[in-house]
Amino acid sequence: MPLPDENDKSLGAELKRRRLALEWTQQETANHFGVLKDSYQNWEWNQYIPHIRNRKKVVEFLGYNYWDDGSDSLANKCLLYRIEHGLTISELADLIGVSCGIIKRMENAEENVSLEIESLFSKLTLS
Repeated sequence: MPLPDENDKSLGAELKRRRLALEWTQQETANHFGVLKDSYQNWEWNQYIPHIRNRKKVVEFLGYNYWDDGSDSLANKCLLYRIEHGLTISELADLIGVSCGIIKRMENAEENVSLEIESLFSKLTLS
């Protein structure tokens, strides 16, 4: 089975490279993640991205965080926190007492997130 093109940095290509390096089948890899083979194939074929609850396992499988853009931005911190803790947008919103829309704006790096909201999130990540 051929490796993806070395210039292909998509999640699917990264997953396939790692799977082949481990000499695992798609079924074995799906079992590792606790998902159906069809679900895993959709990740590898870039049809879907893993649910937030599966992303920490993806990070561990790849050996690095595919979603980390390397910045110290609020958007990056928010997404990485959700991945680490397996939280949906709704669950994080409930945790810090804001709407889902605010979390979405934070992750999309929109300008209209107040300093108060940033402060609430910072307190959460420091605890």
